Parts: sequence; C-alpha cells; structure tokens
Amino acid sequence: MKTIFKMLVLAGMITLTFSCKKNNTTPEDETNSNTSPTENLIKIGETYVVGANAKAIIYSAKPFETGYNEIYVALYDSTDGSKLSNGHFDITPMMDMGTMQHSCPVENTEDTTTTNGYFKAAVVFSMPGTASQWSLNLSFHNHKNGLEGNGVLGVNVIASSPARFKSTILSLDSNSSVFISLIGLSNPQVGINNFEIAIHKKVNMMTYLPVNNYSVEIAPEMPSMGHGSPNNVNPILTSNGHYVGKVNFTMTGLWRINLNIYKNGTLISNDQYFETTLQ
Repeated sequence: MKTIFKMLVLAGMITLTFSCKKNNTTPEDETNSNTSPTENLIKIGETYVVGANAKAIIYSAKPFETGYNEIYVALYDSTDGSKLSNGHFDITPMMDMGTMQHSCPVENTEDTTTTNGYFKAAVVFSMPGTASQWSLNLSFHNHKNGLEGNGVLGVNVIASSPARFKSTILSLDSNSSVFISLIGLSNPQVGINNFEIAIHKKVNMMTYLPVNNYSVEIAPEMPSMGHGSPNNVNPILTSNGHYVGKVNFTMTGLWRINLNIYKNGTLISNDQYFETTLQ
C-alpha cells in the first residue's frame, strides 16, 4: 500500500514539473519563435512624418550603396505606438550637392496596405554621399486618421564594389542619359544563376523613368582565361524597366558580364558590363 502511495506521489510530481515548464513560456517567447519579416534586415534610421501623426522606421538588406536598394518601411502611430497598415506612402530621394539638387530613380509601392507589416520601395542611388547630402523625403497619407504629412531622413550611401550601377549617354538613342542597375548576384555560384537588371532613363534632374523598349543580350567572359560560357538566357523585359534572364558561370574566379543593348533592332550600346567574383 505504501509502495502504491509513493508511486502516485511521484507521478503527481512529474506531472506538476512538466506543467510548470509549459506554463513558463512567455508571450515574448512565442512571438520570438516566429520569423520576423526584418530578421535579416538592418535598421537604416527613423524619423517622424510630421502632420500624419506617424513615425517611420527604414530597413534594408545592407547599408545603402550606389545602385539598386530595396527598402522596407514600418510606420507607427506616434501617439499610441500601434503599427499602421493602411495609407498612401511615397519616397523621394534627394541629393544636395550645394550648388544643385537632384533625385534618382525610385520605385514606390502602388499598394495602400502593407505586406507583412511593411511598405516596400526601391531606390537607385546614382552616386555615393553622406547623410548631409542624400536624404529620403517621405510622404504618407495615414488612412487611420485621414491626416497627411512629410518626413526627412538623411542617409549615407557608399560606392558599391564591384560596381552595381552604370551611367551612360546613349548617342544612338537621342543622347539619352541611361542608368543600368544590377539586381541580385550578391552570392553567385558555379552553374546557372538568375540575372536581373533595371534600366532607367533621365528626363530631368527630378524625373527618371523605367525603360521598357530595349532588348538586352549578355555575354559572360573570364578575362583571365579568355573564354565565355554556354547556356545563358538573355534578359527580357518583365515590367517597370526590369529585365530578367540567366547567366552561367562554369568555374570560380572573376567574371565579366558584357551587355549589348538594342533599340528597335539597332545596337545602341556594347561597352557596359558588370563584374562578379566566384569564390
């Protein structure tokens, strides 16, 4: 009888122990078990959107550099701290060179609701600069309260290395000033890799439009070895000036991806390229 009693007491203690362990899980622990949309992003900075009763926090995958940069923006009610998920949000990048100011290509979201809690945009920074030179001018129509406002955040932009941005004047296309940005290929591998570029045309110091009427051929080569690679897929237009294809790297080392750009079947540029090194 005593033996049975001891067994029942021991079973109760085990049950209580497991119950206590389970109940020790805090809401914070449960929240942290879920993957955050910005888990692999870095915080660039934050600023208030004056007039809209909002605060904006800017994230990116890496420090801003010349070329194409994806931007994630979280907006919060500046009174109660709640996250805002509805509104019209726009970014206007500006470079202050002292004697003149200009913008650069930007892709703003057309969505009035957030994705995973973030508005997404992209900026093609055309030159390096400090936070006293480059700024992101934010505009937000807050659908929660119907208010509109603006904010400014100074940002640092470093030169991408190897270069992920090319600026050229195309004499065969009415002397147009054209920007070509490499997207992806941050960790290229031997074999077939996705290849994407964005092409924008300068209209004036404040306006840059996506180019949707070019065709592009790629010709990868290893300068040190004197050979190229087979099975590449030329980039074709998807939308908004983005051209997507495939590039094949057959071995490690430095590769140069040469671009041949055509308009209406006429070759208008064959001297632009991007370089990448496979380890």
